[in-house]
Amino acid sequence: MRNQKGITLIALVITIIVLLILAGVSIAMLTGQNGILTRATDAKNETATAEVVERINMELSAVYALVLSGDITGTTFSTDDIQAVQKNLPSGYTAKGEDTATLTIEPPSGVTLAEEGSVQITSAGHATYTPAKANS
Repeated sequence: MRNQKGITLIALVITIIVLLILAGVSIAMLTGQNGILTRATDAKNETATAEVVERINMELSAVYALVLSGDITGTTFSTDDIQAVQKNLPSGYTAKGEDTATLTIEPPSGVTLAEEGSVQITSAGHATYTPAKANS
């Protein structure tokens, strides 16, 4: 009987094969079509779009409140009204609707929405508010 200590070549090869299988599965989990990196990128894009929608809806809600409170008294949005909204928006957003009854806010370039939000004056002191919606 020999009394030698150590690992056999077969045990070493089996260990290497198991490690290669684990590495392959890990890489597939990271980079595959439904991998962690892909899902993280998708989540980042969805979050950016949601932030744009939230910003637009917040500003449109403020305009809606101004119409209902009587701070905006006309039946159309004036240049001053549009400029006041534009001043509150970050760069890249555009408020539109000068001399019309409907005010809309366009998102920054590169962002498309399923539905653009708007505030429409129906009569002095009355308006309808349609929130912006992101693509599903």
